[in-house]
Amino acid sequence: MSESTPKIQVRNLTKRFGTLTVLDGINFSVAKGELVAIVGPTGCGKTTFLNMLSRLMPATEGNILIDGQEANPKTHNISYVFQEPTCLPWRTVRENVAYGMEIKGVPRAERMKRSDAIMELVGLSSCADLYPNQVSASMVQRIAVSRAFAVQPDLLLMDEPYGQLDVKLRYYLEDELVNLWRTLKSTILFVTHNIEEAVYVADRILVLSNKPTTIKAELRVDLERPRKLTDPRFVDLRKEVTELIRWW
Repeated sequence: MSESTPKIQVRNLTKRFGTLTVLDGINFSVAKGELVAIVGPTGCGKTTFLNMLSRLMPATEGNILIDGQEANPKTHNISYVFQEPTCLPWRTVRENVAYGMEIKGVPRAERMKRSDAIMELVGLSSCADLYPNQVSASMVQRIAVSRAFAVQPDLLLMDEPYGQLDVKLRYYLEDELVNLWRTLKSTILFVTHNIEEAVYVADRILVLSNKPTTIKAELRVDLERPRKLTDPRFVDLRKEVTELIRWW
């Protein structure tokens, strides 16, 4: 694959439910190692969009390519972090983090190595042998994120993973996400309804329109990391995205 070839290419992605067109000819690409946030008005189909990208839902029309090949969960590592934490209650924290790797057939020694490294990065090492009902809500969400990163995904999809947490926890976990992403060099599509969160974490923001949904705008987030909420450029970008969503 050429260095200039995008990691992910979405071409004419369309979804209809009977006569209702939810997604209407969406086209975009994502570079390897890029973190792209997706925002849009409530009900515009953001979760449907991710479900199609993950192949949980078939497209009516269009293609999704990973490294130039049709996206296929059997051959590509596509990880998904849902809005609701999805930990298995009968497995320990370590076993939950390793679960995706087990499914993918990663050898045990490598599973343990990756699990330990990621748990160290997100502060889960001290509770590795506990069960999900013995740790806090923020730790449960860290488990889900760690499990997704551990399979070294070709594409990591995140659907408002911090939407149910309080503001202080969100900022803390957003910093952890950026640290994981920069360390592991993953390619991420991050859906959020929180505009400030999108500007805080993303390299680029795609703004979706109301249904039938298209990409209304694309904004490059040209801010150094770590980002400051009081930076005038941060404030300007947040206002720009807000206006794009408000006046569809």
